[in-house]
Amino acid sequence: MTEYTIRPFQPGDEQPFVDIFNETWSAERTTDWFDWRYHDNPYIEDVPIHVAEHDGDVVATRPYKTYLVRAGDTERLAFLGTDTMTLPDHRRQGLFTRMTEMALEEYADRPEPDRPAFLFGHANQYSMPGYRKMGWEYLSEQVRYNRLQRAGSYVADRIDGLPGRLGRTAATALNRAYLRVTDRRTAFDTDRFTVERHGAVSSETIADVYRACRPDAVHVVYDEAFYEWHFAEPGNRPDASYVVRWDGHPLAGLVVHRDDDERNDTTMVTISHTVPAAGGPERVEAIAAAFERLLADYAHADLVRTSTPLVPEAVLRGFGFRPDDRLPMSKLAERTGLTLGIRPLLDDDWTLNGRPIRSAEPYLWTLA
Repeated sequence: MTEYTIRPFQPGDEQPFVDIFNETWSAERTTDWFDWRYHDNPYIEDVPIHVAEHDGDVVATRPYKTYLVRAGDTERLAFLGTDTMTLPDHRRQGLFTRMTEMALEEYADRPEPDRPAFLFGHANQYSMPGYRKMGWEYLSEQVRYNRLQRAGSYVADRIDGLPGRLGRTAATALNRAYLRVTDRRTAFDTDRFTVERHGAVSSETIADVYRACRPDAVHVVYDEAFYEWHFAEPGNRPDASYVVRWDGHPLAGLVVHRDDDERNDTTMVTISHTVPAAGGPERVEAIAAAFERLLADYAHADLVRTSTPLVPEAVLRGFGFRPDDRLPMSKLAERTGLTLGIRPLLDDDWTLNGRPIRSAEPYLWTLA
C-alpha cells in the first residue's frame, strides 16, 4: 500500500505547489504569484495549506485563502477553499479527505480570533459529493450576466467559411441594433453624478464607499487591506476602476478586468467588483451611472460580463445584460458549473453574532 504523509505547509513548499498548479491547470504561475496569494495575505500570518507527501515529494495540496467577514459589529476570519490539487498518479487515494479532515481539526483548535467562523468554496459536480460528506451545505449555482456587443464573434466560431463570415456580419448588426434600442430605453437619473475612471484600484476611496453603507448581514469586509491585496494578483491586475460621486462625495465604485484573446481577436471585459453592497435608490442610480461610463469606454469589446450578484438587477436588465442560465446566452456562453458551498468550522454553529452565515451567500460569490 502506498504511504503518504499529511502535514501542514512548511517553508520550501512554494515551488512544489506552483509546479503542481501549473501541471494541473496548464498555467505559468511563479513563486511571486504564490507569495501574493498566501504569504502577502493581510488577515493572517501563517499559510493555511495542508499537503500530502510521498517519498519526500509534495503530490497533493489543500489550501485556503483568508478573508475577513463581518456581522453587525463582529469581525472574524473566513477561509475560501481553492487550488485543491492532486497529481494524476496519486488520485483516488483519499488524500483530499485526509487533508481536509486534518485542516478542520487543526483550525477548530485555534483560539477564536484566529479560528475561521466558516469555510466556503465553489465546487463543481466532481468535488461536491466529497464536500457534502464532510458537512458542507450547498446554496446556489453561479450565474453570469452577459452583454453581448459583437455577436458575430461567436457566430464565426461556430460556423466555418463564407456562411460564418456572412452570419457574423448579420449577427453583429442585429446585436448592435438591439443594444441601441435597449440603451435608449434605459431610464436612470444619472445626470447628477460625476464618474471618474482610474487606471488602478482606488483602495481608500472605494473602501470609504463600503464603510458608508455596510450590510448588517454576514458579509465580506471591503477595507483598504482587501483592495490593496485582492486586486494585486501578478499578471491579472484590473484594467480600471470607477468611482461615482454626488456633490463630491463617493457613492459607488466598480472594478473592471479586461482579457484580449488574440486567437479569435476578441475582447472580454469583466465587471469584477461593485460597491456599495447595500443601500437604497441612490445606490442603484449611482451604479447605473458607472455602467453608462464603462460601457462607453468599452464600446469596442465583444462581451461585457459580470457574475457579482451585488449589481442591481434593474441595472443589468436596463443595459441589456442577460443571464447565462437562460436563452440566448445559455447557447452562446459556457457556464462555470460552480456551486457555492459553506460549512461552519464548529458543528451546527450556523450563525455569527446572531446573523445566519447562509445570508453571506451574495457577498461570498464576489470572491469567485
